[in-house]
Amino acid sequence: MRAKSKAIVYLLLKIIVTGVLLWWLSQYFNYQQIRESLREVDPGLILLAVGLHILSYMVGGVRWWLLFRHLVGPVSLRQIMPSYYLGVFFNNVLPSAYGGDLARSARLYVSGMSGSALVGSALMDRILGLVSVVMMGGIALILMPPGLANRFAWPVLGATFLGLVFAFILFVLPDWVKIVDRGLGHRWPRIHAVLSCFPKYRAAPKLLLIAFGLSVLNQALVVIVFLLLAPAVGIDVPLLRFVVILMLVFLVASLPISLGGLGPREGVLMALLLPLGVDSSLVLTLSIAYLFVLWCAAMPGVLVLLFRANEGKDAEANSAQ
Repeated sequence: MRAKSKAIVYLLLKIIVTGVLLWWLSQYFNYQQIRESLREVDPGLILLAVGLHILSYMVGGVRWWLLFRHLVGPVSLRQIMPSYYLGVFFNNVLPSAYGGDLARSARLYVSGMSGSALVGSALMDRILGLVSVVMMGGIALILMPPGLANRFAWPVLGATFLGLVFAFILFVLPDWVKIVDRGLGHRWPRIHAVLSCFPKYRAAPKLLLIAFGLSVLNQALVVIVFLLLAPAVGIDVPLLRFVVILMLVFLVASLPISLGGLGPREGVLMALLLPLGVDSSLVLTLSIAYLFVLWCAAMPGVLVLLFRANEGKDAEANSAQ
């Protein structure tokens, strides 16, 4: 009961954060201008953006499949992908306390798969995604002219430093699992079982390289979606500068402090584009267009929920017979 209460409190906090940020963004709303800008966006371009976003999710599903398979042995992509997409749906559409990572892992856990491997592979999946974001932002920052890079240097360099420290602990420090094990004792064996997954990845550098490449491809596809939508709504920002902005947006949106990144993503986008002379209504138009694309791309997760509900009804009917 206590865990359920904590989950409710956490969900309420996420709703409050999202609500406060959306209220702040509403101060910049020019409904007529936003409506006119949205009307000018080519529907074919929106369809292309949705297709690219779905492709990015498929790439992410393949990445998780490779990471999970390394821990448990042979498992088909067909088994993994529906659960991954269910997690995508929970992360971006449904207001949940725990998010999609738990949803995708729970679905496979009930089918008999290893809980520690599911959690460990999901954590590694998240880590590689964040590392790819920081790396792409760092490269774009290096390629930018010095005067333009100053505005974004400290956030990107700070994120890079934290990422390097974390990577050192995870992959270089040889006995960190034993150190953690001594600190935890045997009181939390499940935590230790999850932590024990990471040395197995350290012993498979080729797998990590492939998974990291998929992470870069995943992020690049989302960047392309933004690069398609931005000029369509009338935003003209130099390419490298926009890529750095997007990396910071992705980093903040990945923090579990709101509903699907809604609010922080739009707030950071607004905070970074306004000083560059971009009209606030155009920023909000871009945010709305991307949110529509995001939700459309995540909707196949509904099919997983419906299929699961039908499975439950069939099982009840069979047991009744």
